[in-house]
Amino acid sequence: MDPESTEQKQERALRLHNEGKLDAAEALYREVLREHPGHQAALHLLGVIAHQRGRFREAVTLIQMAIAGGARTAPIHTNCGVAFRALGELEPAARHISWAIALDPEYAPAHFNYAMVLLDQGLPQPAVAHLEIALQLRSDFPKAHFHLGQIRLEADEPALAAGHLRMALQLEPAHAEAHFLLARAQLALGEVEAALHSADAALQLKPDYRDAAYLAAKAGFELCRERAALVRLDRALGLAPAPEDGSVLRAARARPGLMEAWCAANNCRYTRLARPQWLNLPQLKALPADELQHFILPKPFALEISLARLREVRVLPQDLLLLSSDGRLFLEGYVRFPEQYVLREDGAIRHCADDGRLLLALPDRRLAQDRPCIWLGAGSSHFEWVFESLARLWAIEQQPELRELPLIVQAELNPLQRELLELLGYGAGRRIEVPRGAVLECRELNAASMVSVGQFISPMAIQHLRRELAARVAPAADGPRRIYLTRAGAATRRLANEAELLPLLEQHGFVAVDAQAMSAAAQLALFQRAEFILGVDSAAMANLFMAPAHAKVGIIMARGLYQLRHYYVSAPLGHDFTYLMAQPDYATHARLAECDVTLARADLQAFLGAC
Repeated sequence: MDPESTEQKQERALRLHNEGKLDAAEALYREVLREHPGHQAALHLLGVIAHQRGRFREAVTLIQMAIAGGARTAPIHTNCGVAFRALGELEPAARHISWAIALDPEYAPAHFNYAMVLLDQGLPQPAVAHLEIALQLRSDFPKAHFHLGQIRLEADEPALAAGHLRMALQLEPAHAEAHFLLARAQLALGEVEAALHSADAALQLKPDYRDAAYLAAKAGFELCRERAALVRLDRALGLAPAPEDGSVLRAARARPGLMEAWCAANNCRYTRLARPQWLNLPQLKALPADELQHFILPKPFALEISLARLREVRVLPQDLLLLSSDGRLFLEGYVRFPEQYVLREDGAIRHCADDGRLLLALPDRRLAQDRPCIWLGAGSSHFEWVFESLARLWAIEQQPELRELPLIVQAELNPLQRELLELLGYGAGRRIEVPRGAVLECRELNAASMVSVGQFISPMAIQHLRRELAARVAPAADGPRRIYLTRAGAATRRLANEAELLPLLEQHGFVAVDAQAMSAAAQLALFQRAEFILGVDSAAMANLFMAPAHAKVGIIMARGLYQLRHYYVSAPLGHDFTYLMAQPDYATHARLAECDVTLARADLQAFLGAC
C-alpha cells in the first residue's frame, strides 16, 4: 500500500475537521507541518482550530504565518480578522476583513464578520449595509438575519426586526435568542399571544433563560392569565443572581389605588390639610438674557395636601411604595411622576398592563410594625429627598397627636440625610428603616401626600422646613456673606474655567466654599448667613431654602437643561434668582446634566454687576 501523501493527509484532516473531530484533525495538520514546515493550508486550519478552542492569540499567530508564507485568500484574511476580534483588537480585525472583501467582494462571510466588527465599534448603521450585502450574496445566512433583526429591534423598528428574526428561525429553529428577540418585537407590535408563544419556545430550548421567562410573564399578564404569569415571573426571579442580603423575591399582583376613594371604602381617615392654589412668584432671570426664552414657565401652583390614616398596609423597600392589604398600590399623589415607577421595571413594579394592572416582585421577608408610624415617601436624589419627603413633615405638624410617632425611612440614607433627620428630632430611636430585602407590614400608618407637583413645591412646606431647622441651627457667626460653591474636587459638573473666574469673584468679595466636605448643620449655617450665592447646580443648592429672603442667587447650569427646580425653591422666599447658562463640554460625560461647563466671563460680570 502506497504511503499517504501530504495532500491526502491534508484532505483527510479537513474532513475530520468538518466532522468536528478536532483532536484528530489537529494531529494530522501538525503531521503535515512536520513534513512540510510552512504549509499554508495546515497553518491556516490549525489557526482555525486554535480559535475554536479559545486559544485566540495562537490562532492569530498561526494564520499570520500562513499569510506571511504567501496565502492571499478571502477566507484566510477573514479568519485572521475573526481571531483578532476575539482578542478585542478591532483595528487589525477590521483591516484583515477589509482585505478579504477587496480580494473577493462576493465572499459573504467577510461582509458578515466585518459587520460584527462594526457593531463592536458601536456603528450599527454601517454594519446593516454589510449584513444586507451578505444576505444578497447568501440568502440562507441565519446569523446575518439574526443580527439584522437585533439591530432593527434596538432601533425601534419591530416590524423589520420580526421579519429578519422569522427568517433566522426558519433557517435555524433551535436558536433560543432569536425566539426571545422575536418575542420582544411581537410584544412591541401588540402581538401579545405570539410573543408569549415565542418566549415559551425560547424557554423550551434554554430553560434557564431568565429574560425569556420575564418576557413570558409580562405577555401572560397582559393576556390576563395572571396565575401563569406569576409562575413565570417566579421562575425569572429564581434565575436572577441572589441578592447580597439573602432575600428572595416573589411575584405578586396589584392595581393602582386612589387614596381618597380607598379610604372612604375602607373607613379610614382622610384629611385635607391644604387646598390647591395659584402662586405668584418673582420673575425668573437668565444670562445671557435671550436664554430665558428656552425656559418653559407654566403658571405655578401648589397642589392639595392631605393626610391619610391607613390600617394593615405594607411599605415596599427602596422606593417605600404603599401597598394595601387588598392589593392597591398608591402612586398618584404620593410619588413624583408615577409613570416613571411603572416604566422603570427594576424596582417593585416589573410590568404595568394596558388596563393598569401591576405585576410586582416583592421580598418574601416580612417585618411587623405594630406601633402607629409616619410615612413621608422616599426620594432618589438628595434634592428630591429634601423637598419630596422631608418637606412633608409640614403635614405631620398640622396633627399634634402625630408629632411623637416614629418615621419610616429608607435603609440607605446618606450621612447628610441622617443628620437632617436628627436635627429635626428623628434620631435612630425614632426611625424605622426598611431594609432592601424586606417588606414592612404596618398595623397603622399615617401617610402624607406630596407637597410638590412637577417642580412646584408648596411654599408652606418650604417655610416649615426653614423655620424648624433655623430654630436648631444658628447662622455661621463668621461665615462669608458672599459664597461661591466650588465643585473643583468633584468628578462631574465642574466649572471648567473656574481658575480664570476666581480672581473676578474674589474682587467682588466672594469666598470659594467646598460644601461637599461640610456637615449638614454647617451647610445650613453657611446658607443662613449668605446674601449672595453662586455655584454650579449641585446637592448643596438644596440648602437655598435657608438663605435670607433678600438673597441674590445665581445657579450655573449647562445650556440645554433649562430645569427650574432651584427657582421653585428660591422664588417663594423672594430671592433674586438668575440662571447663568454655560457651555457644556460633552466630552466630560455621557449625560448633559453631569457635564463640566464653561461660563462666559461677560455673563459672570453681568451677574456680579448687580451684587
